[in-house]
Amino acid sequence: MEWFHWVMLLIWALIFIITLIIELGTADVTTIWFCLGSLIALICAAIPLDPLIQILVFFGSSIALLFLTKPLTRKMMNKEIIRTNTDKIIGMVGQVTKTIFPDEVGEIKVDNNTWRAICNEAVIVEVGEKVLINAVSGNKAVVSKINDQSNIEIL
Repeated sequence: MEWFHWVMLLIWALIFIITLIIELGTADVTTIWFCLGSLIALICAAIPLDPLIQILVFFGSSIALLFLTKPLTRKMMNKEIIRTNTDKIIGMVGQVTKTIFPDEVGEIKVDNNTWRAICNEAVIVEVGEKVLINAVSGNKAVVSKINDQSNIEIL
């Protein structure tokens, strides 16, 4: 093998390593196609094929991999976040089933489930009153009182 083929092997190996480092350093799939394309070109350089063929193989395989795998990677990266039972009650309105005193735990019913609840305001929330769930802290819903004039449906 003449020196030029060794240089081409080194170039493809460096491109492979650099694109692999970039890929591993990002959360998205960004350079994996060029990483794989440089690996294929590295194999072509080891055969050894003409440098022009190596370059064409690099770009051709990178572009082909990009178009063939992009829909798959897009599908994998854009998965819908599934809200858990805890997350889905945030923003819902519930009804108090056990009076909530300041700094004490009461109970609410929301989405046909009973939750322990604390109020983020220094008020007493009586049984039957509507509350808005602002957050979930541990196993307790953090709620705020809704005034009677609100036209909000209880879930």
